[in-house]
Amino acid sequence: MDTSGSSASFLALTIIGASVLLGGCAQNAPYHTIAGALGNCRGQKVDEGCTQAYYQEHDNYDLAFVEFSDRGNAFNDQSVRNVLDRIREKASQEGVVVVTFVHGWKHNASETDDNVKSFNETLQALGDELKKELGKDPALGRRRLIGVYVGWRGASLDAPLLDQTTFWDRKAAAEEVGKGGVTSLLLELNQILEINENRDNSNKDVLVIVGHSFGGAIVVSALNEVLTDRVVKRTKKRSYARPFGDGVIIINPAIEATQALPFVEAAIQDGYQQDQRPLFVSLSSDADWATHYMFPMGETVGLLLTWRQADLKRGYLHDRRHPTEALPLREENLDTTTVGNFAPFLTHRLTKRGQDGEVDFSFQTCSADPKGCEPKGLTTLSGQPMIDLPPNYPLYFIKTDATVMTEHNDIFNPAVRAFVFTVIDDVVRGKLASIKARSEPGSSPMPSILTRPDDLVRQTRERYAEMSKDTQD
Repeated sequence: MDTSGSSASFLALTIIGASVLLGGCAQNAPYHTIAGALGNCRGQKVDEGCTQAYYQEHDNYDLAFVEFSDRGNAFNDQSVRNVLDRIREKASQEGVVVVTFVHGWKHNASETDDNVKSFNETLQALGDELKKELGKDPALGRRRLIGVYVGWRGASLDAPLLDQTTFWDRKAAAEEVGKGGVTSLLLELNQILEINENRDNSNKDVLVIVGHSFGGAIVVSALNEVLTDRVVKRTKKRSYARPFGDGVIIINPAIEATQALPFVEAAIQDGYQQDQRPLFVSLSSDADWATHYMFPMGETVGLLLTWRQADLKRGYLHDRRHPTEALPLREENLDTTTVGNFAPFLTHRLTKRGQDGEVDFSFQTCSADPKGCEPKGLTTLSGQPMIDLPPNYPLYFIKTDATVMTEHNDIFNPAVRAFVFTVIDDVVRGKLASIKARSEPGSSPMPSILTRPDDLVRQTRERYAEMSKDTQD
């Protein structure tokens, strides 16, 4: 039988398919390649001196790009040094508030990327708010807001629909990036601010790290050992665990719960001081189909071929309805459930209620809303599993639903931004309050707003109303 025709057809289809894939591949190279002159983006500039710069100075904020290859290496070590030097200089001159954002799946550092655009908008709004806050008390001085956008190839294909198939490939890339230069970058940023603080004893600088999706995975991978070290060593400083920077926030993180187990288990040993600041905040949505279904399906298939799992004995794990009966901690569940969806880790439930001008928020512990913290998605975990938590526990695993986040990438809507803004604003206020506490006898540090649910709800509601109005305008 003559098979030359079918062979030729198959070869042609293969070549066409390969051409489509290759043509749709996103670049594994930096998008921002020039240093950028002082003030290069002020006054609404849109020329290449602004858009191609890895350090951009806008009117109310700066935006720096640090970009990494699939193997987790910075494309240009000199550009990283330049970024760190400029942040160091501004920290020593006027103080800084640094917000570092690590993007996730199907995004990159291109100026046209939706995450880049949304991060710019977020920095603009946060910069305006910071300026107003500092203006209320001239004694607090100035602080420059600096956003650091950590770019990697979260979007490996530009082809619509086909990009859905990159979930597991990009998960592997995120793990490489998290183990690579991002750890060094975050440690150096933290060191800059700590050195500046020790130099003039003003405690004036702020560093917050935010990661989304596989960006959350990168943050967890990069800081896992650091956070574990901080909570293990807390007893050496009056049972206070020193936060990394001033807080770590991850949103819809796409990393298995087993990766966070070391610092969670270290954190639940013994209690904390009442003025303990949050070390780690995770916010995940029930409406996130990618982490509730795609993630466990992929992990299940991969783990069946590579690992043997066990049931672990842990005295701290119970069903909330049967607190005296210990449950086994199953590696099957730890490996196939993301850290933000793993029910035993959950501590709080955040929801939005009402419509139009009558919107309000609810922020409750899982003990107050146990149904809202039950396992969801593709999992064999059931019931109301919970962990015994010590007083003033500094890890916040918050679950929400479609009222706040409608899907995996819905992270810049007014509800999410209002909540994250409130948490970051509280960090800044807490830092400023600590300056006054040093100079005013009898004053004390301000407790985290996450421990004051009434204030958290009120401020989130007020910010949501402002942001919704701005969106409509």
